[in-house]
Amino acid sequence: MTLGEAKSEVLKLLDETKPKADLTGRLDRFFDMGQKEVALYYPIWREKTYAAEDEKTLPQDCCKPRYVIVDGIAHPYTKYSQLPDAFTLRYEAYPADIPDNAPDETEFDLPDEAVLAVILFVAAQTQSMEYDQRFFQSFYAQYQGKLSNLSGMTDGPTAVVMGGCNV
Repeated sequence: MTLGEAKSEVLKLLDETKPKADLTGRLDRFFDMGQKEVALYYPIWREKTYAAEDEKTLPQDCCKPRYVIVDGIAHPYTKYSQLPDAFTLRYEAYPADIPDNAPDETEFDLPDEAVLAVILFVAAQTQSMEYDQRFFQSFYAQYQGKLSNLSGMTDGPTAVVMGGCNV
């Protein structure tokens, strides 16, 4: 989803609220804040492949290294891991900044299912300073619900069932 599409969705949500302040200058900052907060609960996964001759430094956007993949098998990464010569690092990444006056074509680093949480976060933030807090409370509760659903999702199978059952 692009920033322009997300702004359009926020403005649709705010259509009935009639905020007193002009929000157009603040939306980019709210989207940046929201993307960074949602990424804490629904990580952005990236991979970097290292050849034998490469320097073994973490990528700039690395938040948490998670797995070292060798020959298609993922091994949990720890700071005490013995790294092989060639491997792929799977890690949680920081989202890119959304600067003020970012073009509407800017893509979110989060997947589309997580951008909905960002949209609800932004809608809540626009209402946070209003006298009537009902819209803020509603948007923030929806944001918290979506965040809870996202944080429960896993990035792979949690169990593998082998064999059969004789019933």
